[in-house]
Amino acid sequence: MRIVHRLVVSAVLCVASIALVAAQTAARKPNGAVLREPFTQKLKIDKDHYYEERYDRRIPYVSENEVYLFLGDKFGVNVTVRDGQIVSVRYQPDIAKADVWFKFEQPPELPGGVGMTLAIENKMKHGLSMEAKMSVPNKKEEIQTSILPVKAGKNGLETWPHAISQLVLGNLQLTKDSTDEPKK
Repeated sequence: MRIVHRLVVSAVLCVASIALVAAQTAARKPNGAVLREPFTQKLKIDKDHYYEERYDRRIPYVSENEVYLFLGDKFGVNVTVRDGQIVSVRYQPDIAKADVWFKFEQPPELPGGVGMTLAIENKMKHGLSMEAKMSVPNKKEEIQTSILPVKAGKNGLETWPHAISQLVLGNLQLTKDSTDEPKK
């Protein structure tokens, strides 16, 4: 009887271990992307109204060289450059270690408190350009928007006069601007 009890306990522990490993593996996509926990986002859309959306699926911060931003995000990325081209973009939660730092918010001091801002700190020795698309409350289609290039070692600030549910940055590229001194 003791042997059967030990076998049952061993089987339960084995299944529990497999489930734990599976849950930990599920926290990362196959490409190694770090995923957010499910969350509810609340955006001010006018003086008296808010838009609320629940995200039950785990959304990456960065995946396939695209950066996914939601209200309140403050995180960075590290880039891998090969032959003057950005070939990889990876999530970096530590501001001190990030090549580029993003802060996406809805500051109350903007008119009506409904606008959005994206602050970009470029710590690289090269300028940086990117493309962007956004989702706005109560609209199904994504909207292309522009982001001005950020010079090497400088900060950029983008503003929009309306709420943005999600901002996706992609096609990150180095620009000719750099912090290197010109040769004389």
